[in-house]
Amino acid sequence: MRIEALIIHHSYSMWGNREAIDAWHRARGWKGIGYHRVICNGFPTYASWAKGQRLDAWDGKIQQGRPDTEAGAHTVGWNGKSLGICLIGNFDADLPTPKQWAALIDACVRLCRRYGLTAASIHGHREFAPKTCPGRLFPLEALKEIVASSLAPALVG
Repeated sequence: MRIEALIIHHSYSMWGNREAIDAWHRARGWKGIGYHRVICNGFPTYASWAKGQRLDAWDGKIQQGRPDTEAGAHTVGWNGKSLGICLIGNFDADLPTPKQWAALIDACVRLCRRYGLTAASIHGHREFAPKTCPGRLFPLEALKEIVASSLAPALVG
């Protein structure tokens, strides 16, 4: 599988982790989680969210979903040539946590380097479907600018 893009999503839920998304996707009849990465927000379970107990070790934690060598199930027409990255949260109503944001930047930079991509290869799901995903408030252009800056060669002088 040749990776041409990173596609950013939000879970549209206030809590979750790889296992929860895997269960949600299986309930839809899929073979399992459709994303390649999940970036947690500190509420891995409904109970942690309901109690308002953010678990620091889970805030910004990156979990592997599908293997990078396997087509995803996250963006019709792009599943066989992209990696899906899902952040837990509803970014129509809120922003990613600072730890999620830092983890996403790090993941995008690492994946761009690994697969020879530029920041222009980073997309929001909404670019391919009539959705707001990864959310109306999600700073997609800022993400691309930061990743581009991180990928730029350092000036020596």
